[in-house]
Amino acid sequence: MGPPARVDSAAPDAAAGPDAEAGPDAEAGPSPAAAPALVGWIVDVQEDFMNPAGRLYVRDLFDGSDPGAVEVIPALEAATAWMRARCDAIVYTGDWHGLEDDEIDPVAPDPAAGTYPPHCMGRSPDAEERAGAAVIARIRPRDPVVLAHDATRARAEAAARQAVAERRPVFVQKTRFDVFQGNASSEALVRSLGEALGRALEFVVIGVARDVCVTQAVDGLQERGYAVTAVRDATWGLGLEDEAATLGRWGGRGRVVTLEELLKR
Repeated sequence: MGPPARVDSAAPDAAAGPDAEAGPDAEAGPSPAAAPALVGWIVDVQEDFMNPAGRLYVRDLFDGSDPGAVEVIPALEAATAWMRARCDAIVYTGDWHGLEDDEIDPVAPDPAAGTYPPHCMGRSPDAEERAGAAVIARIRPRDPVVLAHDATRARAEAAARQAVAERRPVFVQKTRFDVFQGNASSEALVRSLGEALGRALEFVVIGVARDVCVTQAVDGLQERGYAVTAVRDATWGLGLEDEAATLGRWGGRGRVVTLEELLKR
């Protein structure tokens, strides 16, 4: 993968991987004017998290028999196809690390303390390490508008306008599991998507890991007053929080649905 592109580039970014297809990610027309604009939010479906050979494969850390995130790839693929057909915008997020990031500890990582071994090293000089940051091929974004990890608010606003005008997905690089902390311009992006679409937003969220990056996205969006629908069987966790507790918190402030329910919507 080459160096990360900026939001004003029309070229596919390395985060999307070498096989990214050209063309818009969401083909359907916008939702009715009275309805909220739907935004698909796809969390961290990257090689290092989704591939059993990845550097930080998502599986229950306390259950050696857990098959891990590979189990939900078909559900993620189906949900992504639904988003491409139904959503007004799609946002992918992805860890985009360098060794200097606070969450990276190559010596003594401790998930309970919020540190992990090197993974999704999108800023590494090593091509093999960078490859782990690519979104898995089956749901890779097509020609994304990239919001770099150090993007300014103005760039985020431009990214939102460009994504809506050109009907392209956004790929948000982040240096922390929490997208709102790991990319300071994420909040401006979300706000600007609403402005560009001209309606209130409803987010439909899928991805990994349920009890880290996904819950920080869902919680963060809900805390900011947005409607959020989480697809319960299009996520997988690390066993750091009881699944029922996570889903209960999300459902208390928004909606939790199954993939079957989403596809009937």
